[in-house]
Parts: sequence; C-alpha cells; structure tokens
Amino acid sequence: MNWNEFHKAVKAGDIAPVYLFTGPEAYVKREALEGLRAALLPPGLEALNDATLEGVTAQQITDAAETMPMMCQRRIVTVRDWAPLMSGKSKNEEAEVAWMEKWLQNPSPQCVLVFYMREEADSRKKLTGILKKQAVTVEFTALTDPELQKWCQKRAKAEGKRISPQAVSTLTFMAGRELTRLEGEMAKLCAYVGEEGQDITPEHVEAIVSPSLEYNVFGLMDQLLAGDMRKAQQTVNSLLQGGQNAMGLLAMLNRQLRQLTHMKCALESGGNAQTVQSQLRLHPYAAKQTARQCARLSAGWLTRLYDQSVEADFAVKSGRLRDQDALNRMLFSIGLTPRDKR
Repeated sequence: MNWNEFHKAVKAGDIAPVYLFTGPEAYVKREALEGLRAALLPPGLEALNDATLEGVTAQQITDAAETMPMMCQRRIVTVRDWAPLMSGKSKNEEAEVAWMEKWLQNPSPQCVLVFYMREEADSRKKLTGILKKQAVTVEFTALTDPELQKWCQKRAKAEGKRISPQAVSTLTFMAGRELTRLEGEMAKLCAYVGEEGQDITPEHVEAIVSPSLEYNVFGLMDQLLAGDMRKAQQTVNSLLQGGQNAMGLLAMLNRQLRQLTHMKCALESGGNAQTVQSQLRLHPYAAKQTARQCARLSAGWLTRLYDQSVEADFAVKSGRLRDQDALNRMLFSIGLTPRDKR
C-alpha cells in the first residue's frame, strides 16, 4: 500500500490492527501517523490512549497493545525503529521475533500498533517478511514530479498564492525533494512574495531559496566553463566553509562531468535531452541545465575531462594524492583550458 491508498483507507474508516510504516519520505510519514491518531483518538483523550515506544522488548510492545483504551474504542501504540526490523543482529532477536509472530496471529482489537521506521525496514529480516504478510505495510517513497507539483501548489493555495510548474521545478532542484525542507522553503517563498493572489516564479525561487550542494555545483561548473576562476574559487571556499569537504566536491564534479559527457554524446548521435533525463534519472531542471552547459562543448573534450576526474578520484582513494590537491587540479583543468573546448 502506498501513502495515498493509506490516507483513503483511513478516511473511509478502514483501519488495520497493525501497520509497518517504511520508506525515506519522512514528512508524509509523520502526516500519516498524525492522520491515524486523529481518526482514532477523541479530542482531549490523546494522552491517555497514545503510547510511543523505543528500545523495548516484544513483551513490552504487546503489553502496551493489550492495555485497555480509556473512553474510546481503540488506542494507538507506535514503536519507533524496532531493532529486529533494522540491519544487524539485535539482542535475543530469534526469541523476540517468535514472541511477536505469535501475537500477530491474533492482535488486540482494541489497539492499532504501528511499527514506525525512520528509513527502510530491512527486507532481509524475518520480522519484515512476517509483517508484510500479517500486517499492512505502507511504503513512503519519494514523491514523483506530478505529486511534488500538486503538493507545492496546495501549499501555495493555502497561503493565497500560486506557483508555476517552472517555479516548482526550480525549487525542487535547488532545495531537493525532501518535503520537510520544501515545507520551510515554501513558507519563505509565500512570505517573500507577499501579496495575496501573486504567482511564485522561478526568479522568486532563485532569490530566496537556500541552494542545495547539487545546485551550487551547477553554478560552479558555469563559472569554470566561463573561465572565471576567481568566482569559482569563491564558490569552492564558501562550500568548504559551509561544511562540505574536498572529496565530496570532487565527487560532485565527477558526477557532473559524467552527466555532461552522456548528454553531449547522446545529442551528437541524434538523441535528445529528454531521453538522457530518463536514462540517467535526472531532475528535469538538471537535464535542462546539463544540455545548456554542454551545448558549446565537444564530446571528445568532455570525455577526456571525465577520464581525468575518475583518475583524480582514484589517486585520492589510493593515497597518491591529497583530496584538496586533486580538487584544485580538476578546477584548473576545467577552467583554464581554451574557451573553445572543441
């Protein structure tokens, strides 16, 4: 079951006794848990019928689930990141799983038990398989582009604003696709635009949104391809002072050069940016910017530069070169070649 199907089921009153919440999309997961609480617990009685457990045994979980609800039909018990669902061997795991498996055959009708994983439940673990058979698993995967579009438009509408599809694309590229971050950025954008009924444009996004590392690397590549080493060095220094490390920046340059090379080779062989976007699973905005950056570059030059970046990465990992030295060499290789680059 995906999170959309879960919301529809809860709204219809179709609530299972046991759930496994798993997947990386934390914001939607928290909303789903809050929606479940709201559907189960009468106002004013939440504290009496809501238990959140961490680092507990199977017996402590089942004891909490068997506790009678107070002045409502069902209580809710949330178990966060239970060890038998995570990678690695946990204490007394076989006995813990056996206890829980037996209880799951006849769960309490007076409780809704939620195994809440902050990330993914380990699919190799025995209990994960048991829950997928005897409980309802809700997958919280990252939102698709249409879902992100709808989500951002809904947030803007709630503040009396509108946001264009191009602005959403720019926003999700600059800030990433994680909704917790996007929630804050949407609040900033709505406050920045101000007037009710106003459209949020890509220019507004670029003016106010805190850029991600990937977005900054696109800007760095633009500066290097223009031969502006002064601005490029300022960008690198800012990223390093902001907590990034030289090896991470080298890896991002390597990734960008690989994407530029793939894009240019595809375009020269008669393909298009949309095909490369699909094959490399690029964000639409990233694909557009990659196609723009490689327009005046040759596939041969990009291939040589990409090979050089791979060699620099290997030199650092094999101990032949310091990470800062390797990064500096790549910056000069990209930025100080003839402007023709053909």
